[in-house]
Amino acid sequence: MPPTTDPERLRAAHAVLVRHGETTYNATHQLNGDPTVDVSLSERGREQCRALVALIGAVAWAEVFVTRFRRTVQSAAILVPDRVPQVLAELDDIDIGTFEGRHRDEYRAWRRRFGVDVAPEGGESRLVVARRYGRGLDTLAAAEAAPVLVITHDQPIRYTENALLGEDPIVGPAPPVPNAEPFAYDRDALRRAAEALHRYEPPATERGRRPAS
Repeated sequence: MPPTTDPERLRAAHAVLVRHGETTYNATHQLNGDPTVDVSLSERGREQCRALVALIGAVAWAEVFVTRFRRTVQSAAILVPDRVPQVLAELDDIDIGTFEGRHRDEYRAWRRRFGVDVAPEGGESRLVVARRYGRGLDTLAAAEAAPVLVITHDQPIRYTENALLGEDPIVGPAPPVPNAEPFAYDRDALRRAAEALHRYEPPATERGRRPAS
């Protein structure tokens, strides 16, 4: 589903997921999957968050979550400056191991050669990530009070969107997620997406693939 600009839909949602604002790495197409690496919002990213303040501020959020990454914490500080967010590490970005700080095209080329159950050196496989995201969605679905605001990353939202479309959650057709735009989900949608991620088994073409000799 597309992001929403309707405050009533946000109020009626159980959880609203927002990708952080643009970072200095986004601007140069570098990758960051290590939360100990200090990657901050760019000025454009700060502007994106400021542009969303009126919409986000129109909702009385029961809880606010961020990930362990500085970019989500900075985005939350702009969007809901009066709130102290909780950390939901299960919705962290993907640990890309040896591709840390490198251009995104290098990692994309690697992904085309290897299956979703294969991890880059020092990182995690996308299959492991799918299971982790499922646990994160479980946590959100179990929250008693709503609505919940979650500042997270492109991949958790994209996996969720693919799962709800009934597509392969990892390599499905959901497009890249825009920065600082809200995606609203009811409790049932969160549960359905989480279940799809937990039971996902990649097709043979996406499992253990290696370059042709």
